[in-house]
Amino acid sequence: MDWKLLEELSALFGPSGYEDEVKDFLISRLKGFAYEEDHFGNLIFHREGEKKGRRIAVVSHIDEIGFIVHYKGPGTFVKLTPIGGWDKRIPISTRVKIKTDSGYVFGVFASIPPHLKRNGSISEDVDITDMWVDVGENYERVNVGDPAVIDCCFFRISENQFMGKAFDDRVGSFINYHLIRNSSPLYETHFIFSLQEEAGLRGATALSMERRYDFVIVLECTSADSPYLPEDKQSSFLGKGPVITIADRSVIIKQRIWKAIAGRAESLNIPYQFKRPLIGGTDAGAIYRTSPNVAVVSVPARYIHTPLQIVDRRDIESTYKLVKSLVEEPII
Repeated sequence: MDWKLLEELSALFGPSGYEDEVKDFLISRLKGFAYEEDHFGNLIFHREGEKKGRRIAVVSHIDEIGFIVHYKGPGTFVKLTPIGGWDKRIPISTRVKIKTDSGYVFGVFASIPPHLKRNGSISEDVDITDMWVDVGENYERVNVGDPAVIDCCFFRISENQFMGKAFDDRVGSFINYHLIRNSSPLYETHFIFSLQEEAGLRGATALSMERRYDFVIVLECTSADSPYLPEDKQSSFLGKGPVITIADRSVIIKQRIWKAIAGRAESLNIPYQFKRPLIGGTDAGAIYRTSPNVAVVSVPARYIHTPLQIVDRRDIESTYKLVKSLVEEPII
């Protein structure tokens, strides 16, 4: 697999509602493959199948959590409103990348140095909307309504592991990209890069209103193990293979579907795991309303919804192998 592509996807600017940079990148890298955009802006690549009569979809979202500038304060400071699910402990002292009419501007979530602290630091009760971002001399370039993300970097931290931002769900989209290039679909298949998942499954909702599929696979990146949780509270585990959803807060997968996917993994000698039920939600929560034969297969990642997430190459490769099999020999 093209691991340089994963680095490029991770680095792209694409908070919910502002995914154009990601879309343009995918279109440029997938020249020669037929595609369209639906009325909402979801990017849909088409591959013809060997047989007629059914239509399959593989869906991954390309947006990331981010912010919108909502207030310009005194001096060099602005305030941001979050897009998507943020832990308010994360932003302090992180670098912010803001897309303005005149290009990108960088700032930092302001903090209090220890030398100046009196009664502790910034309160953990402070909402993100009340935190200040220092944009320095670029203050006049920033306007209310400009989108932003926490800007970070990409590292290959070992032979098998990568660290970076936006792996939820650029990792799923990385796999989707390789499926477009390398799979041989049995039936007509749409490889879909959806928008605004982090803002409430909005792209998938629009998609479900105008399209019906016989089988849909949602490719995701889900939360993996944390040292702060006991084993029975973990959602999934890094390095233990693709994560198959039984049920989450947005959808209950048909039992025959998730069991069939587990059986396929076993037949291919692919290690797999089940996601702990009723955690999180995905585009499947919107799609199943009109295309009920839906499955969710995810890559586990530690520290999702932070600037530094960790994924394992072997999990990505085995997830790709499993989903490729489902495209080439669907269980429905």
